[in-house]
Amino acid sequence: MRIIITGGTGLVGNYLSRLLEDEDVVIVSRRDFDIASFSSVKGLFYRIKPDVVFHLAAFTDVDKSEENPVCAFKTNVNGTNNIAMMADRLKSYVVYISTDFVFDGKKNSPYRENDTALPLSLYGKTKLEGERIIENTCKQYCILRTSRVFGKNGRNFASTLPLRIKKREKITITTDLINSPTYARDLARALFEISRKRFQGILNFCNSGWCSWYEFGLYICRYYDIDSSLLVPVNISNFHNSIAPRPVFSALDTSLFARFFFRPRPWQDALKEFLKQEIS
Repeated sequence: MRIIITGGTGLVGNYLSRLLEDEDVVIVSRRDFDIASFSSVKGLFYRIKPDVVFHLAAFTDVDKSEENPVCAFKTNVNGTNNIAMMADRLKSYVVYISTDFVFDGKKNSPYRENDTALPLSLYGKTKLEGERIIENTCKQYCILRTSRVFGKNGRNFASTLPLRIKKREKITITTDLINSPTYARDLARALFEISRKRFQGILNFCNSGWCSWYEFGLYICRYYDIDSSLLVPVNISNFHNSIAPRPVFSALDTSLFARFFFRPRPWQDALKEFLKQEIS
């Protein structure tokens, strides 16, 4: 099976590529490939003729998307449109990674796949537009929404927080943003299984349960037996680094995914494995 992974050198792509070692996989990253260039995407697709495309590449910095909307739109919308057009032309099956940030966070229970998407941030809006492009262009696709992804070598806050806590850094952390942590290793397995079954439609995947960033940090402190007073709890309105509006509660309901595949393990178990096996 011939496979393309866009954003394949990133956090999730690193885990996914290991699961696909027996396949003919081409990994592309922004260092060597311009996803926003249709001619580049067209050349890649005609050269590889992929059976499956994992579209992981995205402009994911939520606050920088507000500051630089052109870059976010170029990658998340134009780039996705290029991938979708060529995938449909060559009859490739596409798995597209999306986000809980397509929701407004006003619901008081976990979001299901058919809940109305009303993104607050420009990042969320560009990812939702990417979803619509995939739905309207591709005949064979799965859109997989996820949230708060963490894993080895990740440069995002969820991945680097354990290292900062181990160094006993003072960390300002929010108490009022609730969502579902997702271990990148588990997410890669979900992507792998989806591609094998060629599921058609939209799915949610994250580790089960939900928590605030502060609760996430407290768990790490307890694991390392480190005084949690280094965590400085604040509301998002008082968090000086925040620019983009964020959903207050964006936990995801994974019951549909569990019906077709496997039941995601609790985020605490996934985080514990990450801390034990992958944090030096």
